[in-house]
Amino acid sequence: MAPFFRLASTVAAALLSATLIQASAIPAPVLTPQSSNPGLAKDEHFEILEKRGGVITSCRVPGTIALTFDDGPFAYTNRLLNILKDRGVKATFFVNGHNIGDIYHYDWVVKRAYREGHQIASHTWSHADLTSLSYNQINTQMVQLDNALRSIIGVRPIYMRPPFGNLNSAVTEYLDDHGYKIVKWRVDTNDWAHPHNIDASLNAYKRAGGSGFIALQHDTFESTVNDLVPRAIDYAKGRGWELVTVGECLGVSQDNWYRS
Repeated sequence: MAPFFRLASTVAAALLSATLIQASAIPAPVLTPQSSNPGLAKDEHFEILEKRGGVITSCRVPGTIALTFDDGPFAYTNRLLNILKDRGVKATFFVNGHNIGDIYHYDWVVKRAYREGHQIASHTWSHADLTSLSYNQINTQMVQLDNALRSIIGVRPIYMRPPFGNLNSAVTEYLDDHGYKIVKWRVDTNDWAHPHNIDASLNAYKRAGGSGFIALQHDTFESTVNDLVPRAIDYAKGRGWELVTVGECLGVSQDNWYRS
């Protein structure tokens, strides 16, 4: 090989090696549980959301907050319904079909919640991360739970919350095209991370700076039901806030929470 071509080959190899080293040094983005991608605001799907109504995180009706519970129904959900009934509070349950519990095993709890005026919403069939699924798999997650709820309470929910709060353009496009309204949260109690540190969870309410928020907790934790919820209700009522469903805090009538 001529000296010129040997030199050119050496330089090209060096440049390629430097490029590969630089690329390998860039860490991959990490998705954390119970939260959305930290870089979400820069993703293309946020532009889609802005055009299509966006993700619901706050209330529109002044002086209200919405208690929401994910991942049930489970063994503690009926006890939670007793507490809510005693305190005159309505909540929204983002239910799964088969996750920690099985919806057919607790169908009577779902029926009770619906009958007592709580909002039943979708959290997918098995709590799968929708961003990791194909179109057909997303469809299965949504339709399978819809069918279960229609068989249990006679209606299918319009409102849904994606597991882990994770969204991308494919998921949001599917949900919008199929008429779902996406609900996340503004206050995350992180009760799943420290189930026995109720003060830490309650501080999320205190940091909210006023009413108008949607709060996330889980009815799959006994400490949340027995300890956090009563204290959160006391805190909210002590400030004159009304605790309502997501639909109510948005000013949406119950007829528009569901479809047949």
